[in-house]
Amino acid sequence: MNKERVISIDVFRGLTIFIMILGNLSPDSQYTYPTLLHSGWTGVNIIDFAFPGFIFIMGVSTFFAHSLKYTDWLGKVIKRTIILFVLGLLVNHLPLLFTAFFSPDYTFAQAGNDFITYFRPFGVLQRIALVYLVGTIIFQGISRPWSLFILSLLLMGISSLGYHLYNPAEPFSEVNNISLYIDQHLQGASHNYMQAQYDPDGLYGTINATATMLLGCFAGVMLKTRQGFTLTTNNNTKKLFSMGIVLLLAAWGWSQWEIISKPLWTAPYVLSMVGLGMILLSLLEGLSHSVFFRFILHPLTALGRNPIFAYLLSEWGLALLFAIPHNGEPLYLWLYHTYFFTSASPFTSTFAYTLLWDLTFVILAEVMNWKNIVIKI
Repeated sequence: MNKERVISIDVFRGLTIFIMILGNLSPDSQYTYPTLLHSGWTGVNIIDFAFPGFIFIMGVSTFFAHSLKYTDWLGKVIKRTIILFVLGLLVNHLPLLFTAFFSPDYTFAQAGNDFITYFRPFGVLQRIALVYLVGTIIFQGISRPWSLFILSLLLMGISSLGYHLYNPAEPFSEVNNISLYIDQHLQGASHNYMQAQYDPDGLYGTINATATMLLGCFAGVMLKTRQGFTLTTNNNTKKLFSMGIVLLLAAWGWSQWEIISKPLWTAPYVLSMVGLGMILLSLLEGLSHSVFFRFILHPLTALGRNPIFAYLLSEWGLALLFAIPHNGEPLYLWLYHTYFFTSASPFTSTFAYTLLWDLTFVILAEVMNWKNIVIKI
């Protein structure tokens, strides 16, 4: 395999992190453009592509991971899994310490009590960790592309079967489905996201999230011969683009009897997001040798080389700014209301504020790239 970085993968990864951060930083959901909010129980918005897109490209990059060629690859994978899982726990619970440190009305004792009472074991990084562990082990044992594809379909079929067996009448009911049942009985509602009845990053959805990564591995294998890539001459990019169209059609067909749901990470959701991912990756790969392309999208390339680090900074930075009080409200909201929000154009001002914060992480990524700093997580 070529030891060069695959630019299209970095750009794709950077784009997913950029969208993910953009969706997390909104100061007021009431005045956020709907497409930048997570969809409800069914359907998808732009923001809903970020997480499955990241897992998809994690699968693609798994094929190009040089560390997997060595005999001690499993130890490296387990180590990275543990690191990602622990960092996910810190994302969930460091805000308690920030609040205790800056708020006179919230003590460290209360923070400790809330940590025990509302401890949340799952989250974005925890799901990434589990999918990375299982998906990489499967990929090391099954590297043939169509075997990966068939296994992905099998996982989606198993997940769908679980919903139908648990509640044949309404398999994807918001109040009674197998994913919700597992969330309530494995960790309990008080340990779910926002203490809801289900956790959007719970354990059952990890089945289809793993299928998402394996389809990414499938895409990576399809792109394994990388000589002279151009959009017009390389057959692999054309095949990947065509496969993306096929998966979108399959998603539409599957959605005729099962819902497209991001909270449940259903099979039609996987197929639609992976289909879009394959189309986007094929286009990025086809343009990746254009000097103009590299210049325009270089910020995303830089962000894609330190994606987890940028995500962590955005999460902890947001938590810190929310924990610091100023004039009776969190500093993050005070800055928003004082310098950005206007009642004449509330949606535009909210978007501008969110975008500005997102761009600060892009700039930081550019500086790190200029200094050749890559924090491997």
